[in-house]
Amino acid sequence: MQAVHDDPTRGIWRNTLFFVTFLYFTVGFSPYMSLSTTYQGTAAAEGSNLLNQLTAVILLVSFLVFMIKEQSFSLVFTPRLLMAAIFGWYAFTSLTGNAPVFSLRRLVMCAIICVLAGCFLQLPRTERHFTTLLAIGVSIILLLCYFGVLVLPSRSIHQASDALEPLLAGNWRGVFQHKNEAASVMAVLIISAIYLAKRWSFIGGVVMLILSMIFLVKSGGKTVLGLVPIIVGTGWFIVGWPRWRYITVTLLLIVFTVVVMGTTIDPVFNQMLTNMGIDASFTGRTDVWNVAIDYMKLRPMLGYGYQAFWRSDTLLSSLTENSWATTAPSAHNGYFDLVLMGGIPGLALVMVWIYILPLHYLGKMDEDTRKSPLTKLYVGIWLYVLLYGFLETLFLLSAGFVWFFLVVAIMGLRLQANASLVEVEAKPRSFGVAGAAGRALLPALQLPISRKTLENARPPGNWRRKK
Repeated sequence: MQAVHDDPTRGIWRNTLFFVTFLYFTVGFSPYMSLSTTYQGTAAAEGSNLLNQLTAVILLVSFLVFMIKEQSFSLVFTPRLLMAAIFGWYAFTSLTGNAPVFSLRRLVMCAIICVLAGCFLQLPRTERHFTTLLAIGVSIILLLCYFGVLVLPSRSIHQASDALEPLLAGNWRGVFQHKNEAASVMAVLIISAIYLAKRWSFIGGVVMLILSMIFLVKSGGKTVLGLVPIIVGTGWFIVGWPRWRYITVTLLLIVFTVVVMGTTIDPVFNQMLTNMGIDASFTGRTDVWNVAIDYMKLRPMLGYGYQAFWRSDTLLSSLTENSWATTAPSAHNGYFDLVLMGGIPGLALVMVWIYILPLHYLGKMDEDTRKSPLTKLYVGIWLYVLLYGFLETLFLLSAGFVWFFLVVAIMGLRLQANASLVEVEAKPRSFGVAGAAGRALLPALQLPISRKTLENARPPGNWRRKK
């Protein structure tokens, strides 16, 4: 294994690749988009899609070259058997679905995102380097969002003149296309700011936390705001008492499932929530959920192909009334969309990846690693996306910051369970980083640390294999 030390050129390459990837998934190529006209289907939209695809391919090649150089290629697209099963199944359902070519093209983009996210954490040399890069990335997003609100309000705040959803007028969206997207990103930034306050700068982290909270409130993300204390509390509990992790998270998922299904198919449950002062329609989502449930019953095993159901001819020709479900781009429920795309087998495969494996990784960690701020960062992001997925489509996407960071968080938990992250950068040594007895030393603290073996993978330059 190579020493942790990098020459200046490689350090610049790591930093550049980190920021380009970070900004590609957050800001993209269409910041401050005007919503006064529909954008989809225009020449500008087609040009943006081509640029997105080209950039994704360039990033893919760059990351693959980087991973080969770092002798970390074995970590690409892992766990490979499960990933092959997931993408193989969704490729099969796409071939039998409504638009095979369209679905397969987008599925390839989804696979590229998963590769990029899985390699992303190999870029920082140390945890200190990671916190610095993350702090700069978070600061850039907040700066761009607040710049838009102050200088370009017509393109950063929803307007009554918007072609779609004029009722959202006044809600902040920053560089993003929709206030829900802005709220989702701010939730991730809040979790990141808590981590940065502990590991980077307390004052800097608190400032980022406050700015993210303000923007979240102004975006009208009340649901996201309500999830924050649930995520923090649940994360604290399963990290402190890991033997209860399966029961705790499973109960949360059951409760959210009962609420979503109850409001959709049970009028009594719906009325009960209304009497409690809760919007039982979840801002009109139940209209879309009813459509999704009806069509899931028709093709429960195969679905309709990857991202091929909504706005399809099959759907539009069957709806007799002018429901907003005719223009909805998704089910506004990630679990429903997984079934619509790949049937119940597709949902089961993805749940093994995003639900079972993170809990498994958490149980493999030693106590110090499990209670570290870095693990809590990954757990917080993972829990947020898992729960908010009941209200938005966030899983197995061909674009999107939140989906990208969910895969990053799952990979982070995998690495936390199987390898040790170097805290500070070591000076180059001729004899490497491992001692004669096979016990490595943290460069600055010079403390021995116990290790397990990372099966079928060579450790990257910034991670050390556990024994």
